[in-house]
Amino acid sequence: MSIGSAIRNVITELGSNHVQDMLLLPITMPFAIRRFLRDRPSPEEAKAQLQHALETRNQRFLELVRSRVFGEPDSPYRKLFDHAGCTLGDLEASLQRLGLEPTLTALAAEGVYLMPAEYKGRQMVTRGSLSFRVHPQDLVRRRHHGSTAGIVRSSGSTGRPSSSVASFDWWREVTPALAPFLETHGLNTCRMAAYEPVVGSLGAIAIVMMAMRLGVPADRFFIRPVTMNNRLDSLFFGFTFYEMALAARCFGLGSARPETTPVERLDKIVHWVERNRRDGQTSCIRTVASNAARIARVADTMGASLEGCTFIASGEPMTPAKRRAVEKVGGAVAVTWGYFPINTIALGCGRPTHDDDMHVIRHCMAVIEHPEPVVQSGSEGLRPLLFTTLYPSATQLEINVSNGDQGVLSETDCGCPMHAAGLTLRVHNVGSFEKLTSEGLAFSFDEIYELIESTLPERFGGGAGDYQLLEEEDEGGQSRLTLLVDPSVGALDNATVLDFLTTALAGGSRQNRFMTNVWRDAGTLRVHRQAPQTSARGKILPLRLSG
Repeated sequence: MSIGSAIRNVITELGSNHVQDMLLLPITMPFAIRRFLRDRPSPEEAKAQLQHALETRNQRFLELVRSRVFGEPDSPYRKLFDHAGCTLGDLEASLQRLGLEPTLTALAAEGVYLMPAEYKGRQMVTRGSLSFRVHPQDLVRRRHHGSTAGIVRSSGSTGRPSSSVASFDWWREVTPALAPFLETHGLNTCRMAAYEPVVGSLGAIAIVMMAMRLGVPADRFFIRPVTMNNRLDSLFFGFTFYEMALAARCFGLGSARPETTPVERLDKIVHWVERNRRDGQTSCIRTVASNAARIARVADTMGASLEGCTFIASGEPMTPAKRRAVEKVGGAVAVTWGYFPINTIALGCGRPTHDDDMHVIRHCMAVIEHPEPVVQSGSEGLRPLLFTTLYPSATQLEINVSNGDQGVLSETDCGCPMHAAGLTLRVHNVGSFEKLTSEGLAFSFDEIYELIESTLPERFGGGAGDYQLLEEEDEGGQSRLTLLVDPSVGALDNATVLDFLTTALAGGSRQNRFMTNVWRDAGTLRVHRQAPQTSARGKILPLRLSG
Protein backbone atom coordinates (compact mmCIF):
# COMPACT_ATOMS: atom_id res chain seq x y z
CA MET A 1 0.00 0.00 0.00
CA SER A 2 1.35 3.42 -0.96
CA ILE A 3 1.78 6.26 1.54
CA GLY A 4 -0.90 8.21 -0.32
CA SER A 5 -3.40 5.36 -0.04
CA ALA A 6 -2.52 4.90 3.63
CA ILE A 7 -3.18 8.58 4.32
CA ARG A 8 -6.55 8.42 2.55
CA ASN A 9 -7.52 5.35 4.60
CA VAL A 10 -6.52 7.06 7.84
CA ILE A 11 -8.56 10.16 6.96
CA THR A 12 -11.57 7.97 6.15
CA GLU A 13 -11.38 6.01 9.40
CA LEU A 14 -10.47 8.87 11.74
CA GLY A 15 -12.98 11.30 10.32
CA SER A 16 -12.34 15.00 9.84
CA ASN A 17 -12.38 15.80 13.58
CA HIS A 18 -8.98 14.26 14.31
CA VAL A 19 -7.11 14.38 11.00
CA GLN A 20 -5.65 17.78 11.86
CA ASP A 21 -4.55 16.50 15.27
CA MET A 22 -2.78 13.55 13.69
CA LEU A 23 -1.05 15.55 10.94
CA LEU A 24 0.14 18.21 13.39
CA LEU A 25 1.14 15.77 16.13
CA PRO A 26 4.82 15.41 15.11
CA ILE A 27 5.12 19.21 15.29
CA THR A 28 3.06 19.91 18.40
CA MET A 29 4.12 16.96 20.56
CA PRO A 30 7.59 18.26 21.55
CA PHE A 31 6.03 21.47 22.86
CA ALA A 32 3.24 19.53 24.63
CA ILE A 33 5.82 17.27 26.27
CA ARG A 34 7.81 20.30 27.39
CA ARG A 35 4.75 21.84 29.04
CA PHE A 36 3.85 18.49 30.62
CA LEU A 37 7.28 17.88 32.15
CA ARG A 38 8.11 21.35 33.40
CA ASP A 39 7.16 22.42 36.92
CA ARG A 40 7.23 18.80 38.04
CA PRO A 41 5.68 18.29 41.49
CA SER A 42 7.54 16.59 44.29
CA PRO A 43 5.87 13.50 45.78
CA GLU A 44 4.53 15.60 48.66
CA GLU A 45 3.25 18.29 46.31
CA ALA A 46 1.56 15.62 44.20
CA LYS A 47 -0.18 14.22 47.28
CA ALA A 48 -1.37 17.72 48.19
CA GLN A 49 -2.75 18.12 44.65
CA LEU A 50 -4.49 14.77 45.03
CA GLN A 51 -6.08 15.81 48.32
CA HIS A 52 -7.37 19.06 46.79
CA ALA A 53 -8.80 17.17 43.83
CA LEU A 54 -10.60 14.74 46.15
CA GLU A 55 -12.10 17.64 48.10
CA THR A 56 -13.48 19.32 44.94
CA ARG A 57 -15.07 16.28 43.25
CA ASN A 58 -18.68 17.38 43.78
CA GLN A 59 -18.05 20.91 42.59
CA ARG A 60 -16.17 19.80 39.47
CA PHE A 61 -18.85 17.26 38.53
CA LEU A 62 -21.59 19.85 38.93
CA GLU A 63 -19.72 22.34 36.74
CA LEU A 64 -19.06 19.65 34.14
CA VAL A 65 -22.76 18.75 33.97
CA ARG A 66 -23.70 22.43 33.90
CA SER A 67 -21.53 23.12 30.84
CA ARG A 68 -21.48 19.81 28.95
CA VAL A 69 -25.00 18.52 29.66
CA PHE A 70 -27.41 21.32 30.51
CA GLY A 71 -25.38 23.77 28.43
CA GLU A 72 -25.70 21.59 25.33
CA PRO A 73 -29.34 20.79 24.42
CA ASP A 74 -28.28 18.04 21.98
CA SER A 75 -26.21 16.18 24.57
CA PRO A 76 -27.29 12.51 24.92
CA TYR A 77 -26.99 12.94 28.68
CA ARG A 78 -29.37 15.92 28.58
CA LYS A 79 -32.02 13.62 27.12
CA LEU A 80 -31.46 11.12 29.93
CA PHE A 81 -31.49 13.78 32.67
CA ASP A 82 -34.72 15.28 31.26
CA HIS A 83 -36.37 11.86 31.04
CA ALA A 84 -35.39 11.18 34.67
CA GLY A 85 -36.88 14.56 35.66
CA CYS A 86 -33.58 15.73 37.12
CA THR A 87 -32.85 19.46 36.85
CA LEU A 88 -29.53 21.11 37.55
CA GLY A 89 -30.96 22.35 40.84
CA ASP A 90 -32.03 18.82 41.76
CA LEU A 91 -28.53 17.57 41.00
CA GLU A 92 -26.89 20.25 43.13
CA ALA A 93 -29.21 19.51 46.06
CA SER A 94 -28.55 15.78 45.83
CA LEU A 95 -24.78 16.29 45.74
CA GLN A 96 -24.96 18.41 48.87
CA ARG A 97 -27.26 16.00 50.67
CA LEU A 98 -25.97 12.58 49.56
CA GLY A 99 -22.57 13.02 47.93
CA LEU A 100 -21.34 12.03 44.48
CA GLU A 101 -21.58 8.22 44.37
CA PRO A 102 -25.06 8.00 45.96
CA THR A 103 -26.26 10.68 43.54
CA LEU A 104 -24.88 8.76 40.57
CA THR A 105 -26.51 5.56 41.84
CA ALA A 106 -29.87 7.33 42.12
CA LEU A 107 -29.46 8.70 38.59
CA ALA A 108 -28.64 5.23 37.24
CA ALA A 109 -31.79 3.85 38.90
CA GLU A 110 -33.76 6.50 36.95
CA GLY A 111 -32.18 5.48 33.65
CA VAL A 112 -29.23 7.89 33.47
CA TYR A 113 -26.58 5.43 32.27
CA LEU A 114 -25.25 3.99 29.01
CA MET A 115 -24.41 0.35 28.30
CA PRO A 116 -21.49 -0.44 25.94
CA ALA A 117 -23.49 -0.86 22.72
CA GLU A 118 -25.50 2.29 23.53
CA TYR A 119 -22.39 4.32 24.28
CA LYS A 120 -20.76 3.27 21.01
CA GLY A 121 -23.88 4.10 18.99
CA ARG A 122 -24.53 0.52 17.93
CA GLN A 123 -27.80 0.16 19.81
CA MET A 124 -30.69 2.52 20.44
CA VAL A 125 -30.95 3.98 23.94
CA THR A 126 -34.43 3.08 25.16
CA ARG A 127 -35.77 4.26 28.52
CA GLY A 128 -39.57 3.89 28.60
CA SER A 129 -40.99 6.28 25.99
CA LEU A 130 -37.55 7.78 25.30
CA SER A 131 -35.60 6.36 22.36
CA PHE A 132 -32.56 7.80 20.58
CA ARG A 133 -29.13 6.86 19.26
CA VAL A 134 -25.85 8.18 20.63
CA HIS A 135 -23.36 9.64 18.17
CA PRO A 136 -19.98 8.95 19.82
CA GLN A 137 -18.47 12.18 18.53
CA ASP A 138 -21.03 14.08 20.63
CA LEU A 139 -19.19 12.82 23.73
CA VAL A 140 -15.68 13.75 22.62
CA ARG A 141 -13.88 16.37 24.68
CA ARG A 142 -13.73 19.87 23.36
CA ARG A 143 -10.59 20.55 21.39
CA HIS A 144 -7.55 21.86 23.21
CA HIS A 145 -4.85 22.31 20.59
CA GLY A 146 -1.31 21.72 21.76
CA SER A 147 -2.10 19.14 24.45
CA THR A 148 -2.56 16.14 22.15
CA ALA A 149 -0.55 13.08 23.14
CA GLY A 150 -1.87 10.83 20.40
CA ILE A 151 -4.89 9.37 18.65
CA VAL A 152 -6.64 6.35 20.18
CA ARG A 153 -9.11 4.33 18.16
CA SER A 154 -11.59 1.56 18.80
CA SER A 155 -11.89 -1.37 16.40
CA GLY A 156 -15.06 -0.23 14.66
CA SER A 157 -15.71 -3.57 13.00
CA THR A 158 -19.45 -3.05 13.13
CA GLY A 159 -19.31 0.51 11.85
CA ARG A 160 -16.93 3.47 11.59
CA PRO A 161 -14.22 3.22 14.25
CA SER A 162 -14.55 5.77 17.02
CA SER A 163 -11.47 7.90 17.59
CA SER A 164 -10.45 10.18 20.41
CA VAL A 165 -7.56 12.44 21.28
CA ALA A 166 -5.41 11.35 24.20
CA SER A 167 -4.45 14.45 26.13
CA PHE A 168 -1.49 15.52 28.22
CA ASP A 169 -4.04 17.63 30.12
CA TRP A 170 -5.80 14.45 31.31
CA TRP A 171 -2.53 12.76 32.15
CA ARG A 172 -1.60 15.80 34.26
CA GLU A 173 -4.80 15.36 36.30
CA VAL A 174 -4.17 11.63 36.79
CA THR A 175 -0.50 12.04 37.76
CA PRO A 176 -1.02 12.92 41.48
CA ALA A 177 -2.46 9.42 42.08
CA LEU A 178 0.73 7.91 40.71
CA ALA A 179 2.78 9.42 43.57
CA PRO A 180 1.39 7.13 46.34
CA PHE A 181 1.34 4.24 43.83
CA LEU A 182 5.08 4.57 43.17
CA GLU A 183 5.72 4.93 46.92
CA THR A 184 3.60 1.86 47.67
CA HIS A 185 5.60 -0.33 45.31
CA GLY A 186 9.02 1.18 45.99
CA LEU A 187 9.39 2.61 42.49
CA ASN A 188 10.34 6.22 43.27
CA THR A 189 14.00 5.60 42.43
CA CYS A 190 13.71 2.78 39.89
CA ARG A 191 14.83 2.71 36.28
CA MET A 192 11.71 2.43 34.17
CA ALA A 193 11.15 0.75 30.82
CA ALA A 194 8.19 -0.07 28.62
CA TYR A 195 7.66 -3.19 26.54
CA GLU A 196 4.64 -2.63 24.39
CA PRO A 197 3.49 -3.80 20.96
CA VAL A 198 0.38 -1.64 20.87
CA VAL A 199 2.11 1.69 20.45
CA GLY A 200 -1.13 3.23 19.21
CA SER A 201 -2.97 2.52 22.45
CA LEU A 202 -0.73 4.87 24.49
CA GLY A 203 -1.26 2.66 27.55
CA ALA A 204 2.42 2.14 28.29
CA ILE A 205 3.39 5.64 27.21
CA ALA A 206 0.88 7.24 29.58
CA ILE A 207 2.24 5.52 32.71
CA VAL A 208 5.86 6.17 31.71
CA MET A 209 5.20 9.84 30.96
CA MET A 210 3.35 10.37 34.24
CA ALA A 211 6.18 8.68 36.14
CA MET A 212 8.65 10.97 34.35
CA ARG A 213 6.60 13.97 35.52
CA LEU A 214 7.19 12.69 39.06
CA GLY A 215 10.94 12.44 38.42
CA VAL A 216 11.26 8.70 37.64
CA PRO A 217 13.68 8.25 34.71
CA ALA A 218 12.65 6.38 31.57
CA ASP A 219 15.62 4.16 30.72
CA ARG A 220 14.38 2.00 27.82
CA PHE A 221 11.52 1.66 25.35
CA PHE A 222 11.56 -2.00 24.29
CA ILE A 223 9.34 -2.16 21.20
CA ARG A 224 7.84 -5.51 20.29
CA PRO A 225 7.64 -5.56 16.47
CA VAL A 226 4.37 -6.67 14.96
CA THR A 227 3.02 -6.60 11.45
CA MET A 228 1.63 -3.11 10.85
CA ASN A 229 -1.14 -2.20 8.44
CA ASN A 230 1.08 0.00 6.32
CA ARG A 231 4.23 2.11 6.30
CA LEU A 232 2.36 5.16 7.59
CA ASP A 233 1.40 3.34 10.79
CA SER A 234 5.00 2.20 11.27
CA LEU A 235 6.34 5.71 10.77
CA PHE A 236 3.70 7.44 12.87
CA PHE A 237 3.82 5.19 15.94
CA GLY A 238 7.59 4.74 15.72
CA PHE A 239 8.06 8.51 15.64
CA THR A 240 5.89 8.83 18.76
CA PHE A 241 8.29 6.61 20.71
CA TYR A 242 11.33 8.49 19.43
CA GLU A 243 9.85 11.83 20.54
CA MET A 244 9.08 10.44 24.00
CA ALA A 245 12.61 9.05 24.25
CA LEU A 246 14.15 12.34 23.14
CA ALA A 247 12.10 14.18 25.76
CA ALA A 248 13.42 11.86 28.49
CA ARG A 249 17.02 12.66 27.55
CA CYS A 250 16.44 16.39 27.08
CA PHE A 251 14.86 16.77 30.51
CA GLY A 252 17.43 14.60 32.26
CA LEU A 253 14.85 11.92 33.02
CA GLY A 254 16.73 8.90 31.77
CA SER A 255 18.48 7.69 28.64
CA ALA A 256 15.44 6.11 27.04
CA ARG A 257 15.85 4.94 23.48
CA PRO A 258 13.58 2.76 21.35
CA GLU A 259 14.95 -0.74 21.01
CA THR A 260 13.29 -3.29 18.76
CA THR A 261 12.77 -6.44 20.83
CA PRO A 262 11.00 -9.39 19.19
CA VAL A 263 9.63 -12.16 21.40
CA GLU A 264 12.58 -14.39 20.56
CA ARG A 265 14.97 -11.77 21.99
CA LEU A 266 13.40 -11.12 25.38
CA ASP A 267 16.77 -12.04 26.87
CA LYS A 268 17.70 -8.39 26.13
CA ILE A 269 15.15 -7.27 28.73
CA VAL A 270 16.37 -9.86 31.24
CA HIS A 271 19.96 -8.66 30.76
CA TRP A 272 18.79 -5.04 31.27
CA VAL A 273 17.28 -6.02 34.64
CA GLU A 274 20.48 -7.83 35.59
CA ARG A 275 22.64 -4.80 34.69
CA ASN A 276 20.46 -2.54 36.79
CA ARG A 277 20.76 -4.90 39.74
CA ARG A 278 24.56 -4.93 39.42
CA ASP A 279 24.43 -1.12 39.46
CA GLY A 280 22.40 -1.23 42.67
CA GLN A 281 19.25 -0.06 40.87
CA THR A 282 15.76 -1.51 40.89
CA SER A 283 13.86 -1.93 37.62
CA CYS A 284 10.29 -1.38 36.51
CA ILE A 285 8.75 -2.60 33.26
CA ARG A 286 5.39 -1.30 32.04
CA THR A 287 3.75 -3.92 29.83
CA VAL A 288 0.67 -6.10 29.43
CA ALA A 289 0.21 -9.11 31.70
CA SER A 290 0.98 -11.66 28.96
CA ASN A 291 4.33 -10.02 28.26
CA ALA A 292 5.22 -10.00 31.95
CA ALA A 293 4.68 -13.75 32.13
CA ARG A 294 6.53 -14.24 28.83
CA ILE A 295 9.61 -12.31 30.05
CA ALA A 296 9.56 -14.25 33.32
CA ARG A 297 9.53 -17.59 31.48
CA VAL A 298 12.52 -16.50 29.40
CA ALA A 299 14.39 -15.54 32.58
CA ASP A 300 13.54 -18.93 34.06
CA THR A 301 14.87 -20.69 30.96
CA MET A 302 18.06 -18.64 31.16
CA GLY A 303 18.47 -19.46 34.84
CA ALA A 304 18.38 -15.72 35.54
CA SER A 305 16.75 -13.77 38.35
CA LEU A 306 14.36 -10.82 38.04
CA GLU A 307 14.91 -9.81 41.65
CA GLY A 308 14.43 -6.07 42.05
CA CYS A 309 12.16 -5.84 39.02
CA THR A 310 8.49 -4.86 39.24
CA PHE A 311 6.12 -5.26 36.31
CA ILE A 312 3.36 -2.66 36.03
CA ALA A 313 0.94 -4.94 34.24
CA SER A 314 -2.44 -4.33 32.67
CA GLY A 315 -4.41 -5.04 29.50
CA GLU A 316 -5.78 -8.38 30.72
CA PRO A 317 -6.25 -10.10 34.09
CA MET A 318 -3.08 -10.80 36.08
CA THR A 319 -4.10 -14.37 36.85
CA PRO A 320 -2.50 -16.53 39.55
CA ALA A 321 -0.60 -18.47 36.86
CA LYS A 322 0.93 -15.30 35.40
CA ARG A 323 1.80 -13.98 38.86
CA ARG A 324 3.42 -17.30 39.80
CA ALA A 325 5.56 -17.18 36.65
CA VAL A 326 6.86 -13.72 37.62
CA GLU A 327 7.39 -14.47 41.30
CA LYS A 328 9.16 -17.76 40.52
CA VAL A 329 12.13 -15.77 39.16
CA GLY A 330 12.07 -13.15 41.93
CA GLY A 331 9.99 -10.48 40.17
CA ALA A 332 7.04 -8.53 41.53
CA VAL A 333 3.78 -7.31 40.01
CA ALA A 334 1.82 -4.07 40.39
CA VAL A 335 -1.41 -4.21 38.43
CA THR A 336 -3.27 -1.35 36.79
CA TRP A 337 -6.60 -1.17 35.02
CA GLY A 338 -7.92 1.01 32.22
CA TYR A 339 -9.99 0.87 29.05
CA PHE A 340 -10.54 2.68 25.75
CA PRO A 341 -10.65 5.63 25.68
CA ILE A 342 -9.56 6.13 29.34
CA ASN A 343 -6.04 4.79 29.94
CA THR A 344 -6.13 4.53 33.73
CA ILE A 345 -8.95 3.79 36.19
CA ALA A 346 -7.21 2.04 39.07
CA LEU A 347 -3.70 1.37 40.40
CA GLY A 348 -2.51 -1.72 42.24
CA CYS A 349 -2.75 -1.90 46.03
CA GLY A 350 0.44 -2.26 48.07
CA ARG A 351 -1.17 -4.73 50.48
CA PRO A 352 -3.49 -6.72 48.21
CA THR A 353 -5.88 -9.38 49.43
CA HIS A 354 -6.69 -10.42 45.83
CA ASP A 355 -4.52 -10.86 42.72
CA ASP A 356 -6.02 -7.72 41.14
CA ASP A 357 -6.65 -5.59 44.23
CA MET A 358 -6.54 -1.93 43.06
CA HIS A 359 -7.33 1.61 44.20
CA VAL A 360 -9.66 3.65 41.99
CA ILE A 361 -8.29 7.07 40.99
CA ARG A 362 -11.44 8.59 42.41
CA HIS A 363 -10.19 12.18 42.14
CA CYS A 364 -10.59 11.77 38.34
CA MET A 365 -13.22 9.04 38.08
CA ALA A 366 -16.32 8.04 40.00
CA VAL A 367 -17.14 4.33 39.87
CA ILE A 368 -20.37 2.71 41.04
CA GLU A 369 -22.10 -0.61 40.57
CA HIS A 370 -25.24 -0.58 38.47
CA PRO A 371 -28.11 -0.50 41.00
CA GLU A 372 -30.08 -3.19 39.14
CA PRO A 373 -29.03 -6.48 37.52
CA VAL A 374 -29.01 -6.41 33.71
CA VAL A 375 -28.98 -8.98 30.92
CA GLN A 376 -25.99 -8.56 28.62
CA SER A 377 -24.27 -10.80 26.05
CA GLY A 378 -26.43 -13.77 26.96
CA SER A 379 -25.60 -13.55 30.66
CA GLU A 380 -28.18 -12.73 33.32
CA GLY A 381 -27.95 -10.94 36.65
CA LEU A 382 -24.88 -8.88 35.79
CA ARG A 383 -24.05 -5.80 37.86
CA PRO A 384 -21.86 -3.72 35.52
CA LEU A 385 -19.54 -1.07 36.84
CA LEU A 386 -20.51 2.45 35.72
CA PHE A 387 -17.88 5.16 35.20
CA THR A 388 -18.07 8.94 35.38
CA THR A 389 -15.27 11.31 34.37
CA LEU A 390 -14.71 14.32 36.62
CA TYR A 391 -12.47 16.54 34.47
CA PRO A 392 -13.29 18.20 31.12
CA SER A 393 -9.87 17.08 29.86
CA ALA A 394 -11.05 13.44 29.78
CA THR A 395 -10.90 11.89 26.32
CA GLN A 396 -14.68 11.58 26.30
CA LEU A 397 -17.43 12.70 28.64
CA GLU A 398 -18.78 9.75 30.61
CA ILE A 399 -21.66 9.79 33.09
CA ASN A 400 -22.57 6.33 34.39
CA VAL A 401 -21.08 4.59 31.35
CA SER A 402 -20.48 0.83 31.32
CA ASN A 403 -17.34 -0.33 29.53
CA GLY A 404 -18.35 -4.00 29.72
CA ASP A 405 -16.51 -4.76 32.97
CA GLN A 406 -17.75 -5.93 36.33
CA GLY A 407 -15.92 -6.15 39.65
CA VAL A 408 -16.21 -5.94 43.42
CA LEU A 409 -15.96 -2.51 45.08
CA SER A 410 -15.01 -2.00 48.72
CA GLU A 411 -13.69 0.70 51.07
CA THR A 412 -11.91 -1.40 53.66
CA ASP A 413 -8.65 0.06 54.96
CA CYS A 414 -5.73 -1.88 53.52
CA GLY A 415 -3.16 0.27 55.33
CA CYS A 416 -1.07 1.07 52.25
CA PRO A 417 0.03 4.61 51.26
CA MET A 418 -2.65 4.82 48.57
CA HIS A 419 -5.44 4.51 51.12
CA ALA A 420 -3.70 7.03 53.37
CA ALA A 421 -3.52 9.45 50.42
CA GLY A 422 -7.32 9.37 50.08
CA LEU A 423 -7.77 6.72 47.38
CA THR A 424 -10.01 4.68 49.66
CA LEU A 425 -12.19 2.97 47.03
CA ARG A 426 -10.78 -0.41 46.03
CA VAL A 427 -11.81 -2.84 43.31
CA HIS A 428 -10.97 -6.48 42.65
CA ASN A 429 -12.15 -9.49 40.62
CA VAL A 430 -12.36 -7.23 37.59
CA GLY A 431 -13.47 -9.00 34.42
CA SER A 432 -15.32 -8.41 31.21
CA PHE A 433 -18.75 -9.76 30.37
CA GLU A 434 -18.71 -8.60 26.75
CA LYS A 435 -15.24 -8.92 25.25
CA LEU A 436 -12.41 -11.40 24.78
CA THR A 437 -8.99 -10.10 25.81
CA SER A 438 -5.42 -11.19 25.16
CA GLU A 439 -2.08 -9.41 24.72
CA GLY A 440 -3.75 -6.22 25.94
CA LEU A 441 -6.21 -6.24 23.03
CA ALA A 442 -9.91 -6.96 22.98
CA PHE A 443 -12.73 -7.72 20.57
CA SER A 444 -16.28 -7.00 21.75
CA PHE A 445 -18.72 -9.89 21.75
CA ASP A 446 -21.07 -8.18 19.35
CA GLU A 447 -18.19 -7.78 16.91
CA ILE A 448 -17.70 -11.53 16.43
CA TYR A 449 -21.02 -13.25 17.24
CA GLU A 450 -21.92 -13.35 13.55
CA LEU A 451 -18.55 -14.90 12.71
CA ILE A 452 -18.94 -17.74 15.22
CA GLU A 453 -22.63 -18.51 14.76
CA SER A 454 -23.12 -17.94 11.01
CA THR A 455 -19.96 -17.35 8.97
CA LEU A 456 -17.96 -20.35 10.18
CA PRO A 457 -20.89 -22.84 9.83
CA GLU A 458 -21.63 -21.51 6.35
CA ARG A 459 -18.01 -22.00 5.33
CA PHE A 460 -17.11 -25.29 7.03
CA GLY A 461 -20.43 -26.93 7.87
CA GLY A 462 -22.37 -27.56 11.05
CA GLY A 463 -24.51 -24.92 12.69
CA ALA A 464 -24.95 -22.62 15.66
CA GLY A 465 -23.56 -24.34 18.76
CA ASP A 466 -20.88 -26.26 16.88
CA TYR A 467 -18.27 -23.48 17.18
CA GLN A 468 -17.13 -21.60 20.25
CA LEU A 469 -14.31 -19.11 20.84
CA LEU A 470 -12.83 -19.82 24.27
CA GLU A 471 -10.64 -17.48 26.32
CA GLU A 472 -8.29 -19.61 28.40
CA GLU A 473 -4.81 -19.80 29.85
CA ASP A 474 -2.22 -22.49 29.22
CA GLU A 475 -0.05 -24.10 31.87
CA GLY A 476 2.61 -21.40 31.48
CA GLY A 477 0.19 -18.56 32.19
CA GLN A 478 -0.04 -17.54 28.52
CA SER A 479 -3.44 -16.25 27.41
CA ARG A 480 -4.97 -18.10 24.46
CA LEU A 481 -8.06 -17.76 22.29
CA THR A 482 -9.08 -21.25 21.22
CA LEU A 483 -11.70 -21.97 18.59
CA LEU A 484 -13.49 -25.16 19.61
CA VAL A 485 -15.05 -27.05 16.70
CA ASP A 486 -17.41 -29.91 17.49
CA PRO A 487 -16.12 -33.21 16.05
CA SER A 488 -19.59 -33.81 14.58
CA VAL A 489 -18.87 -31.13 11.97
CA GLY A 490 -16.70 -33.67 10.13
CA ALA A 491 -13.19 -33.73 8.75
CA LEU A 492 -11.53 -30.30 8.70
CA ASP A 493 -7.99 -29.04 8.32
CA ASN A 494 -7.22 -27.04 11.48
CA ALA A 495 -4.71 -24.84 9.65
CA THR A 496 -7.31 -23.89 7.04
CA VAL A 497 -9.88 -23.07 9.73
CA LEU A 498 -7.31 -21.02 11.67
CA ASP A 499 -6.33 -19.08 8.55
CA PHE A 500 -9.99 -18.34 7.82
CA LEU A 501 -10.60 -17.24 11.43
CA THR A 502 -7.57 -14.94 11.38
CA THR A 503 -8.59 -13.34 8.09
CA ALA A 504 -12.18 -12.85 9.28
CA LEU A 505 -11.12 -11.24 12.57
CA ALA A 506 -8.84 -8.87 10.67
CA GLY A 507 -11.73 -7.57 8.56
CA GLY A 508 -13.63 -4.37 9.15
CA SER A 509 -10.95 -1.84 10.09
CA ARG A 510 -7.24 -1.16 10.25
CA GLN A 511 -7.35 -1.51 14.05
CA ASN A 512 -8.84 -5.00 13.68
CA ARG A 513 -6.04 -5.90 11.28
CA PHE A 514 -3.47 -4.62 13.74
CA MET A 515 -4.96 -6.49 16.72
CA THR A 516 -5.18 -9.72 14.74
CA ASN A 517 -1.56 -9.35 13.62
CA VAL A 518 -0.49 -9.08 17.26
CA TRP A 519 -2.47 -12.20 18.18
CA ARG A 520 -1.11 -14.12 15.20
CA ASP A 521 2.50 -13.16 15.93
CA ALA A 522 2.05 -14.16 19.60
CA GLY A 523 0.46 -17.51 18.75
CA THR A 524 -2.67 -16.52 20.67
CA LEU A 525 -5.17 -18.08 18.25
CA ARG A 526 -5.50 -21.84 17.86
CA VAL A 527 -8.07 -24.46 16.84
CA HIS A 528 -9.07 -27.56 18.82
CA ARG A 529 -11.53 -30.25 17.78
CA GLN A 530 -13.75 -30.81 20.79
CA ALA A 531 -17.32 -30.13 21.81
CA PRO A 532 -18.00 -26.52 22.89
CA GLN A 533 -18.33 -25.96 26.63
CA THR A 534 -21.74 -25.45 28.19
CA SER A 535 -22.75 -22.98 30.88
CA ALA A 536 -24.07 -24.00 34.31
CA ARG A 537 -27.57 -23.80 32.83
CA GLY A 538 -26.67 -25.97 29.85
CA LYS A 539 -26.30 -23.16 27.31
CA ILE A 540 -23.67 -23.17 24.57
CA LEU A 541 -22.54 -19.58 24.12
CA PRO A 542 -20.54 -18.56 21.01
CA LEU A 543 -17.97 -16.91 23.26
CA ARG A 544 -16.83 -18.12 26.65
CA LEU A 545 -14.56 -16.20 29.00
CA SER A 546 -11.99 -17.67 31.33
CA GLY A 547 -12.94 -17.93 34.99
